[in-house]
Amino acid sequence: MIKLLIVDDEPYTVDGLYDMLSEIEEFPLELYTATSAKDAIGRLTRTRMDIVISDIQMPGMDGLELQRWIASRWPRCKVIFLTGYGHIQYAQQAIRGGGVDYILKTEGDEAIVRSVRAAIEAIREEAENDRFLLRAKTQLQHALPVLRKEWFYELTDPKTGAHAPSPAKLEQLRSDLSAEEPALLVGGRVDRWREDDGFAEQALLMYAIQNISEEYLSQVRLLPILLEGGEFAWLIQPRPETDAAEADAMEPAVPDKDVWEDTLRYALATMESVQAACRDVLKLPVSLVCAGSPEPWSRMAAAYGRMKRTMILGLGSGEEMLISSCAEEESSGGSDRYRRSVAELERCLEANDEAEFRRVAEDVFRGLPNRFGLYAQAYFSVAVLLLEQQNKLEAHLDEPSTSASVQELQSLLDLSAHRSKEEALRALLSTAEKLFARRKSMQDERTHRVIGKLNHYIRDHLSEDLSLDTLADLVFMNASYLSNLYKQYTGKNISDTITEQRIEKAKELLLHTPYKIHEVAERMGFGTAAYFTRYFKRHVGVTPQEFRG
Repeated sequence: MIKLLIVDDEPYTVDGLYDMLSEIEEFPLELYTATSAKDAIGRLTRTRMDIVISDIQMPGMDGLELQRWIASRWPRCKVIFLTGYGHIQYAQQAIRGGGVDYILKTEGDEAIVRSVRAAIEAIREEAENDRFLLRAKTQLQHALPVLRKEWFYELTDPKTGAHAPSPAKLEQLRSDLSAEEPALLVGGRVDRWREDDGFAEQALLMYAIQNISEEYLSQVRLLPILLEGGEFAWLIQPRPETDAAEADAMEPAVPDKDVWEDTLRYALATMESVQAACRDVLKLPVSLVCAGSPEPWSRMAAAYGRMKRTMILGLGSGEEMLISSCAEEESSGGSDRYRRSVAELERCLEANDEAEFRRVAEDVFRGLPNRFGLYAQAYFSVAVLLLEQQNKLEAHLDEPSTSASVQELQSLLDLSAHRSKEEALRALLSTAEKLFARRKSMQDERTHRVIGKLNHYIRDHLSEDLSLDTLADLVFMNASYLSNLYKQYTGKNISDTITEQRIEKAKELLLHTPYKIHEVAERMGFGTAAYFTRYFKRHVGVTPQEFRG
């Protein structure tokens, strides 16, 4: 979906462009509006835009200044200028600044459509560029990713306790992070590899994901770390605003609250771009989870634990998740003792890949030599992993385990209860099957609660701001991921739900109250009676006055 922002200080121009573009089925557009450059910047800090159509002459900050701000923050965004001023110097300044087109308002809708089409084609060409994979090949043999991975595992080991890294260590890791400042943790996971990808291809794709993240997060200080089992992590800090000379003369300082809030908004918006690039360029579904706030180095292990558990519990199908804040920390148990020995099975559990779990478990037991010690070791490794995952689920249930489930778990740890290796394997697979089913049930229940909360909020706030960003903030999710999740579980768009409820409420007010048309429009959150009339007629077929009779 291409995101397009319309910016003009004349509301009727904004409404006209919105209506015109929304009716063109050729373009997969998600439209946003702003009536000033300041409003546009507020929107752009929260949501990545692919295209901006902007007037040049506006009060306060003009369109050219807005373009320069966009270029510094979202360099891939295409800017189209639409103005009533035909002077050649405006066109020259717009093109020099990186604008993709300059259109006079008198040229009509067709010129705007042509320009939007050209911008979309340019975006698609960039998405198909394979530079990420080409750059990845030169990095595959480097030792730096291994050093970063081992350092990160040490940093997030709850047994040892984390300490701020020394400047020398950060230099060794080739990182510009500051040991004096907290860092924002974002975790990621490849949800599903492509069918024919072997180990070498998977390693190459992980480097490609790192290159994508480095390019899209170029406006902040970033340390990307490639982990095991298709996982990765980012540590993020704001870039200092002082120049190099001042930086040499000043002591490191902790960024203020506003800088961190801006950095957090930027990171959350960029997560969506990275996920889209992985999907479109690499053909990989990737989930991303943000810790939600910067953490001191001493609490990084706890933040990583929360992030991992949030990723495991998930929402919806558990694929291509975008979660902006982690759940509260729960006890992680003794998972670290077994992670490395059963890493592939654990990855299958976390990715909800039941078929692959069964295949790997069967391969493990089929390949065991005829030695009881190795058989017992393999059995208990899988059994303890299943027990650990079961405990994580139990910690989030509202009711205690049944006596039957407790008895099943107790028998799972009794190796002598199984008369053969095949019977033992069947017991493990039966427990795993029930674990997958319970997790799916929990995900569906959590998703149902989220959808219910949204629907309740919409019903009670029809006259207020019901933008996708507002609703996403309500449930701590990325706006686009929430939109997809809602459509997946209800079969309709959030905007359609809002439209239906506003129209039904408007009908009720028109038929059963003495409110005038403009009063109904105000109560339903419409800016003007004229806009309400157009909106009502488009969805009902008659004007509000005709409906009232």
